Amino acid sequence: MRALSKNQSRSLAIGLLILFLTVGILLLFIPINMLHRHYDQSLDSLADYLGRYRHVVSTHAEVQSALDQVKNKNGRQHFLRNTGAALAASEIQETAKNLIEADGGKLVSMQVVPFKDDGGYRRVTVNIQFISNMPTLRKILYAIETVQPYLLLDNVSIRSQANALSKGAPVTEPELVAQFDVSGYTLVADKK
Repeated sequence: MRALSKNQSRSLAIGLLILFLTVGILLLFIPINMLHRHYDQSLDSLADYLGRYRHVVSTHAEVQSALDQVKNKNGRQHFLRNTGAALAASEIQETAKNLIEADGGKLVSMQVVPFKDDGGYRRVTVNIQFISNMPTLRKILYAIETVQPYLLLDNVSIRSQANALSKGAPVTEPELVAQFDVSGYTLVADKK
């Protein structure tokens, strides 16, 4: 290897110094730049969240007003008061019995049908059979369907009990046997 001249040594030393300074600056600048970018993204994300939360807060009064309107409608009045299947079935039986007897029908039988859960609601059903004439039957069916809490009729079957007419006896309105399912809904208690 040959020895370098003074100018070459100086140039090499200055070149090495510039190289080391450049590498040192890059080693400091790159992590600082990455850290700066990370914090910029975090700030942008937080500013976006802040904007969303401010929007939510600005709609609070409107949402509260809508909630108050829903509460004032009292939607629970349309459901059976009791949440247990047996108690809800007895509530249906008591309501139906009172309506049938108040309008002049003769109750024959009542039988509870197994309940069905559907989401947060429970459908409780009672099979009812009673005897009445046609005008009374219409009143009873109307009363059951318009009572609160709401009761629904299903599987309605109406048969005539007309006996063989006696000779010369006046024709009277025949008694009808009505059988149907009366269902009501109750809210299922949260299982936590």
